[in-house]
This record gives sequence, C-alpha cells and structure tokens, in this order.
Amino acid sequence: MAAPRTRSREVLGALEGARAWEPRIEAWAYLAEPDELAAAWPATEAHGRLQGVPFAVKDIIDVAGQPTRYGSARFADAGPTARDASVVAALRGDGAIAIGKTRTTEFAFIDPTITRNPYDPRHTPGGSSSGSGAVVGAGIVPFALGTQTAGSLIRPACYSGVTAFKPSLGLLPTEGVAPLARSFDQVGIIAQSFDWIERALPALESVFTRTVDPVTVCPKERLNLAILTVPEQSPQAEQVAAFDAATARFADLGHTIDRRLSPVAFGDLLDQHRTIMLFEAARDLAAFLGGSRHGLQPKLTAALDEGARIREVDYRGALDRLVESRALFWGELDGVDLILAHPVPGAAPRDLTQTGDQSYLSPWTALGGPLTCAPIGLDAAGMPLAMMFAAAPDRDRDLIAQSSGLASALPSIPRPRRDVSSA
Repeated sequence: MAAPRTRSREVLGALEGARAWEPRIEAWAYLAEPDELAAAWPATEAHGRLQGVPFAVKDIIDVAGQPTRYGSARFADAGPTARDASVVAALRGDGAIAIGKTRTTEFAFIDPTITRNPYDPRHTPGGSSSGSGAVVGAGIVPFALGTQTAGSLIRPACYSGVTAFKPSLGLLPTEGVAPLARSFDQVGIIAQSFDWIERALPALESVFTRTVDPVTVCPKERLNLAILTVPEQSPQAEQVAAFDAATARFADLGHTIDRRLSPVAFGDLLDQHRTIMLFEAARDLAAFLGGSRHGLQPKLTAALDEGARIREVDYRGALDRLVESRALFWGELDGVDLILAHPVPGAAPRDLTQTGDQSYLSPWTALGGPLTCAPIGLDAAGMPLAMMFAAAPDRDRDLIAQSSGLASALPSIPRPRRDVSSA
C-alpha cells in the first residue's frame, strides 16, 4: 500500500539527484534507500498538501528511523532515532517524505563541514545549516529543515541562491532538536522558492507554540519599506550595487522606501547576543553532552570555555539589555511593513575553512522577529548575492506574503550546474 506513494517520481528523482550531486557538494550525513522509505511510511498516510514531496532535515533534528549524529565524531556510530522532532512530524503528517539528514557544523556552531557550495565547490555553503542550503541550492529537494541560533538559516540560503524562512523566536517547537542556546535556538526552512515556503507553512503552523497575527485581509498594494543605516557594516561593492538595484525596482513599483539610522547599535546587539549564546551553550550543550567535551572540534571547545567564564550577573544583565533593545528597536520602527537589509557582506567566500560572516545576522536573531531572504543577482565570479526581509515579532504570515510579492518582482538567477568545472 505505501510503496507506490513513497516510491513516487519526485522521491526517486530526489534520491537520484542526491547521489549525482554528492561528489561535488558532499552534503548528506545520511541518505535513505527507496525501500527504507517505503517500509517506514505508514499505509494510513494522510493525503496532505505535501503528499509525496521529498525534503531534507539538518542533522541535529530527529527523524524517526534515521540516525542523528549532530555533525560530531562523538556520535558517528549513532543508530536510528525512535521519534520525529515535532516539526518533522508536522511535515510528515501532511504527506512530505524525509529522504535523509544533511550535514551540519558540529552542534550547529561554526567549525566548518566538508560540504561545498553548489555554485562552485571552492566556496563555502555557509553554516551551520550547510547541507540543507547546499541540497536545496542544487535543486535536489524543494525544501529542507535547518536551524538558526546566530545566522545559520539565512546565510546558507543566501550563499546557495535560494530563500529561507526564520520564524519569530520561539514560534516553532525545538522538541527533538539538539540545544545550543535556548534563548535563540529556532527551527526554520530553506526553500527553492517562496511558493514552497507558503506550501509548507500550513503544516508548520499546526505546531506553532502561540498565535501570530493573521495575514492582512486586504494586502497593501504599496508597502512602507525601511532600509537601516548600520555603521558597523560595510557590505562589498557588488552586494551594494545589487541591493540598490533591487530597492530601485521596488520604488518603481510604487513602494515607499525610507532610509533611517538603526535605532539600536548593532554592535551592542552583537555583544548581547554573544554573551547570552555562549553562557547558555556552556550549560545547555554541556548538559546534553553529559558534561564531557572530549572529541569536540576546536572552535566549539573554545566557545564553551569562553561561555563557562561568563558570570551569571553578566548574563542576566545582557538579557535585560536585550529586552530594552528590542522594545526600543521595534517601537521606533512601528508602522514599517518590512525592513530591507544586507544579510551578509557579499557572496560566499572562496574559503572552505570558514562558514562566512554571521555578524550581519546575529543582531537580527537577537531582535526576535521573523526573517526571509531572496537572491538578487550574481557577482563577477557567478556566486549568488541576496537581500533579507525582516518584520516585527509574530508578523510571520505578513512577512512571508509581502516578501514573496517583492521577490516576484526581481529577476531570477541561473541555477547551479553540477557538470560545470570550477577549475
């Protein structure tokens, strides 16, 4: 009964594509076999909106019947997981098929994986959702689950020429997801297009932890858009040129664009985010690991050491200052429909020893609102450039609808080809 559905053309095509692309991008921590998927899928499978759609899952998120190895050598021999994470269960309950686990930096920190960018394997795909960004960017699956604690959903999507949706903080449950820092850990999706985000959203909404604003009944034809001046950021010239061309297109369509100074210093937000993240990681992740750091990679080990040295009074002070920063930031931007921002300084670095600059994104994670992104062009080396869209907390549905409309006005970029030499 289940086999014809799980062996659908889409699933078999995704598995074939995964194997064909793997020598170039090395993105899979685990890839299921067709018979395994058929055996695991119940005959009573619901006929949902995502019926038969293949998707991938970052390897810190549990999928029943597949191992979770956290990008860590310590868990290289892990066996199949017994239960789905809540977000996986929601998507599978709507008919989607999890075909495998994508590579992640160790416990979603910044020690790079072996995964490479589908546009050019000499470039990083970003982190920590490196594998999810790469497999979606390569067109293997229409969407994949990832997580963000600093910048780990939006950055891989930008570097891989696709889009992503990072929900408002705490909106999606993290049950069945390895912890890094509880104040910022969140699940989201990387997708080939906004259409796929919108198609997956009803399933994800079924496990939202709270009510969010409904989509505006009468959508605005003319949006109030803001671009913030952030003195701490210096995006590259090609990034600025592509960003300005996109905003000019929005202005030509009649949208209002207001440039203003950020009401909160991003340097302060970075400090607050780092203090909170490292303090919590040194305790939350340490507890998850049973107190042992044996075998962990160097950047993660150094971060846990730094976090262990942070005093609780300083951690509490950073939490209090962040509450004040959020109130000031969103209060000053009340009435703005969307904020347009640079998510990264430019295209993915040609460097596999790093995952890219997350300093542009960490402040937005700290501010707590939902984020999406879209490609806006290619640089001279043929690597994707991107724009980010941000909205106030719990305006997730409006953000998706409005940023999708804006992105549809932008020219598409060429997709990567696995038969192109990068020499």
